[in-house]
Amino acid sequence: MKTYKTKTNILSFLVLALAALSLNAQPKEVHILSVNDMHAAIDRFPKFMMIVDSLRNEHPDLLLLAAGDNRTGNPVNDKHEVPSKPMVEFMNLAGFDYSAIGNHEFDGGVDNFRLVINSSDCRYLCANMKAPDSLNLDVRPLAMTERNGVRIGILGLLQINSYSGYPDAHPKVFGPIEFESAPKAANKYAWLDSQCDVFILLTHNGLEDDIALAKHYPEPDLIVGGHSHSLLEPCVIENGVMITQAERWLKYATHITLKVENGRVIDRKAELVDVANYPKEDPKALAMLEEFNSVPTLSRVLTQSLSDFNCKEELGCLMADAMRNECGVDIAIQNSGGVRYDSKPKGNFTVNDVYRLDPFENEVYEYELSGDEVAEFLKAICITDDYGPAFVSGIKYEITLGRDNKDVRDVKITMPDGSRFNTQKKYKVVASSYIGSTAKFSKSGTHRNTFVVQTECLMNYLGKQPTVDYKGADCVEIKKIS
Repeated sequence: MKTYKTKTNILSFLVLALAALSLNAQPKEVHILSVNDMHAAIDRFPKFMMIVDSLRNEHPDLLLLAAGDNRTGNPVNDKHEVPSKPMVEFMNLAGFDYSAIGNHEFDGGVDNFRLVINSSDCRYLCANMKAPDSLNLDVRPLAMTERNGVRIGILGLLQINSYSGYPDAHPKVFGPIEFESAPKAANKYAWLDSQCDVFILLTHNGLEDDIALAKHYPEPDLIVGGHSHSLLEPCVIENGVMITQAERWLKYATHITLKVENGRVIDRKAELVDVANYPKEDPKALAMLEEFNSVPTLSRVLTQSLSDFNCKEELGCLMADAMRNECGVDIAIQNSGGVRYDSKPKGNFTVNDVYRLDPFENEVYEYELSGDEVAEFLKAICITDDYGPAFVSGIKYEITLGRDNKDVRDVKITMPDGSRFNTQKKYKVVASSYIGSTAKFSKSGTHRNTFVVQTECLMNYLGKQPTVDYKGADCVEIKKIS
């Protein structure tokens, strides 16, 4: 009897052990909802909240990620008495877990970013920035978390402009913070892959840089990216690494499903979620939105546009004209990256429209340049600005590009009527302080900060015009050669 009982106990133990092993070996799913480059699109949060709540009902362990540039683009947020408070409150309401740092997170300065971090329920991650302890910025390189019994490691990375050594923002906003390249930082954390079942890079690098990173750094299972505003459907697979991105302004989100077995990802998929056209809205978020949007000063009408603005160049020409006329100079240059939307319907042109078009509050720099130096300046801006050739007023120009915007072969300038441009003459030229601080070019004459803010130029200029009409306006011709 004793022998039988012992055998029975052993058999029961083995059955239970095998059942437990079988249970543990069952694939587990990790569900992630990610967004990028929201740029303070608080008007879409009522729809977004319904999507988040719906997914959380199905997947209580949902991981909610933002890939940077949460702010800058909506004056209601950026001009709030506590800048970025609306975005912080909406992100807290949604329950974001982690956010990468985008190049525009610092647009309000270090002190404002500290306030954002301290007011946020989510953690900000960045492995390739080094902030002095005196700044008290609670930014961490990585995070370890668990969802549905799966260990997840997340590493944050930020884009660095190889020409300026800073992320794509005015260098002055970073203070004493130092940066290194994302690939260099990533290599230091390759060990993280062995410490988790799922390894995620939460990046604000841009799609091309994410692809290049995956080619040389195959350890991650997933890169949740931002910065280039790429709409990826389907996702990109590079060197076994899945890369996702969902455009900008909270038009879309990405629902990522990872199937994990025995400590490794065995299957994965990414599905775009159409936030902008979602049919339901969250009542609490709607009430918050109505309160935040009650800002009468932003709705003040400056002038009327007789035609639609149909492209970025038409808006860029307007902005350059405003700088040239308000500063009383020969030439104005507006970098393409400083024109923040591509079209605008005819009708009222309001203060809110101006701040959406140019949310950066850069000051205007004035230069004395020869005609040859103007051409060199235009080349340098195209190389520095990821968005390509600048828009101008007082001249027109043709720019010849090779493989990309960094490969500038030639610049030919004419006067607006097509007549000859004097390359030896000295011209008074204005451009934003951002471009003046990042574009590298030779200048023999004087240069100074006018301490006039670009948005003031545009508002003053528009306020003097009974109407504006920039339909068909053009100032730059782009030629590409192989």
